[in-house]
Amino acid sequence: MSSDSDPRVEAESTINDSYGTTIPAPIRHALDDTLEPGDTVRWVISDGELSVEIIHEEYGAFEDAEPFDGPVWESDTAAESAWSEWCR
Repeated sequence: MSSDSDPRVEAESTINDSYGTTIPAPIRHALDDTLEPGDTVRWVISDGELSVEIIHEEYGAFEDAEPFDGPVWESDTAAESAWSEWCR
């Protein structure tokens, strides 16, 4: 959060036809530009009060994971057969 003497930041945004809205620039700046595309906004109503929480996605969580070489199928028929067996 910004280190200004007044921590309260107010801004307004409009709800569009599909009920979406944009996080206003003053709010983004007050959060020190920590919001990133892919983050989630959680809306919470508690005791009649609305609050918004930002959930930061952890990009690169599998960055160090080794590639996985799956089974090599001789034909599409072999893969379909294996899938059919698994689905029983």
